Amino acid sequence: MNRPATSTDLLDAAAELWPGADLVPAGTVGDGRPVRARYAVISRGSSPIVLVPVESSVAAGASLRRISTASTWWDTTARVAAGAMVRAVPGLLRHRVEVRGGADGLAEHLSGVLGMPVSFSITIGTARVNRKPVLQVFDEQGRCQAFVKVGWSGNTCADVTAEGRALAAVTARPYRYVVPPALLARTSWQGRPVLVVSPLEPSPWRRHRNTWTPPSAAMDELAERFASPDSELTAADWWHRQWRATGILPDPVSRSRFGRALERVAAIAGHRELHWGAWHGDWTPWNMAPAGDRVLLWDWERFETGVPRGLDALHYVVNALNSGAPASAEGVLRALALASYRDRSLGGAPHVQSLLYLVAILTRYLRLVDVPGGEHISSRAMQTLVALEHLADV
Repeated sequence: MNRPATSTDLLDAAAELWPGADLVPAGTVGDGRPVRARYAVISRGSSPIVLVPVESSVAAGASLRRISTASTWWDTTARVAAGAMVRAVPGLLRHRVEVRGGADGLAEHLSGVLGMPVSFSITIGTARVNRKPVLQVFDEQGRCQAFVKVGWSGNTCADVTAEGRALAAVTARPYRYVVPPALLARTSWQGRPVLVVSPLEPSPWRRHRNTWTPPSAAMDELAERFASPDSELTAADWWHRQWRATGILPDPVSRSRFGRALERVAAIAGHRELHWGAWHGDWTPWNMAPAGDRVLLWDWERFETGVPRGLDALHYVVNALNSGAPASAEGVLRALALASYRDRSLGGAPHVQSLLYLVAILTRYLRLVDVPGGEHISSRAMQTLVALEHLADV
């Protein structure tokens, strides 16, 4: 396949969305093949980070204006300004590429799913274990109609499928505070799972005032909607799932260390009656946005029921206080200590909840260490294991 000199995973992924197509610099002498799509390449430094459709200045502007709640105020201002400028003067986007030739692709498939001609922007994110294409889908007037995730590897195919199942369950129940995206379609294309959800549209200026403070009302509501009867920890299916996951870890050292930590947790809290419910599984400041007293919440692939209640709040604090920092056991423990400031007693409810959170997140991390891309999570997994060992042996 011919590629521009700036070829990256993002550009390669874009070409694959039209089987057999080539991605070439705009202005390349025509060879008689149809142009499937035209994009402007937006880069950070020398690395392309998003492909913006240029057939509609409205869609191009919306692609650039797409807000991340992890962005600073200055970054948000720059995005909003850039979106407005491009909508007014599309020619500002000068680094352009074209998708030429090939067969009908994902764009045609999504047009059939949504019942209208569509175009989309493409992002693929930074290198990590769950890296996959995410599309912002527009109609012919440039209005955002959906967001789409595409499974790209064995692991990300499982994630996309899991998020579809999660949203089917979550959106079947009413909420006062939690606002998940509507599930528009669970489909497949070229053997890849494809998830289509409605856009959630956060205000670029409204922020969660204290980003380290979890939105407890919304978290409690989600847990309560999937509540199950109280039971002892070691009698719960969730606890047995953690043991089963430990038993199949390929690394004998990690398997042994995690197993000893689980035994210690059982000694501390095995006969404690716990409240059980659901957790989003990745509730962080950048996966949500405030909307009055409600919370817009996306990225549901880690959703799980039948878990100890309160895990979302701890995950939120750990990530909020360690965002952008290298993985460290000390950082995790400091965040958990802050979250438990009302009760630091050993074996008390906050201590037990912190132990169970570390067990839950470590089960996830260690499972991912040996999948393709697992090198991006291995350091965090090892530091989390150290934190669990420390907290269980205090």
